[in-house]
Amino acid sequence: MNLNVELFDICYFLGGFILAAIIFSIYCLKLKKEIRITKRQYEKKSIGADDSALRVKTLENKIETLEAALKKQMGN
Repeated sequence: MNLNVELFDICYFLGGFILAAIIFSIYCLKLKKEIRITKRQYEKKSIGADDSALRVKTLENKIETLEAALKKQMGN
């Protein structure tokens, strides 16, 4: 009788341990997926910010060119 109770306790403990390991693994996989998604979003925003800065720089250069051309025409 005592052996059956101990065996039951061991099986119960191992079952709980395995279940906890499975739940923890699922949680870790979900967390890794969220991290990957967040990294992608950050990279897209970073690229967009770089792209916006490049557009502003291009427009500033165009304005400078037009101002120089206008001054040249005003001088003639």
